[in-house]
Amino acid sequence: MIKYVEFTPSPFLLPFVECIWSLRSHSRYLKKRELIIPGGRIELIFNFSDGVDWIDSKDLSTVSSHAGAYLLGPRNRHFFVEQKGIIDMVGVRFRHGGLASYTQMPMSMLMNEVVFQDQVFGKDVDALMYRLLETVDSKQHIILIEDFLAKRFQAEPRTVKTFQLISLVKGCESLSSFKTLGEKTGVHYKKLERVFAQYTGYSPKNFSRVMRFYKALREMKESSTSLTDIGLNQGYYDQPHFIRDFKAFTGKSPTQFHAENPVIANLLLQSQNV
Repeated sequence: MIKYVEFTPSPFLLPFVECIWSLRSHSRYLKKRELIIPGGRIELIFNFSDGVDWIDSKDLSTVSSHAGAYLLGPRNRHFFVEQKGIIDMVGVRFRHGGLASYTQMPMSMLMNEVVFQDQVFGKDVDALMYRLLETVDSKQHIILIEDFLAKRFQAEPRTVKTFQLISLVKGCESLSSFKTLGEKTGVHYKKLERVFAQYTGYSPKNFSRVMRFYKALREMKESSTSLTDIGLNQGYYDQPHFIRDFKAFTGKSPTQFHAENPVIANLLLQSQNV
C-alpha cells in the first residue's frame, strides 16, 4: 500500500511553497527503479528510513545515495530512484523560484544535483531533522518544517516581479513569444537569462520547454485526446516534435510510458498542487 498525502502550506509560505507532502510505503509496491520526470520544481526531502539511490539518466553507472535531509534540485532530464525496504519521508515542494527566497545560492548550481540540505540551509537543518525523527505525527512535522522555513525567509524586493516573469515565461512557446514578452515587459532576453539562472536554475527557453512538456503529459494522462491534438494544444509544431521532447524528458516513447505506468511520476501528475 502507498500512502501519499499533500498538505497546503500556511498563507505566509503559500507564494513560495506548493505543498508539504508525506510518503509512506514499502518498496515492494514500487518498481525497482522508479522514473522521476523533470517538472521544474525543487524538493526539500526528509528521509526517516533507509537511504535512497538517485541515478542520473546521463550516466546510469553513477549512483548517489542519500539518507536524512537532502535537496533534489531542478532537472532538465529524467532521473531514476531506487528504494529498499520501508519508505517514510516528508518533503517540501517549492514553487518555481520559491527556494531562492531562502538562499543566495544561484539555483543554476543545483541543476540536476541531489545535495545534502546543509549545503543550502546550514547545520541548523540537522537540529530540525532530529526533531522530526522524534515524532511520527504528520501535523507536527508540518508545524516544525513551516516554523523552520518561516524563520529563514529572506525578503527580496524584486521577488514579486520575478515570479510574474516566471509565470509569463511558462506560456512562451516559441522564439517569437520571447520577443513579444521582451517588448511587453521591457526585460531583454539576456537579463531574463540571469534572473532565471538565479531563481529557477534554467534558461528561459529550457524552462518553457519543460513546462510545455509537463502540461502535455498531464493532458495525455487525463484525457483520451490523440497525441497529435495534445501536441498542437500545447504549442508543438507536430506529433514528431512532441515525441522527441517526450523521449528527451522521460527516456521513453508515450506508448512505453503508458505501458510501464511509473508510480511516482503518476502520483505527481495527479497532484492538484503541481
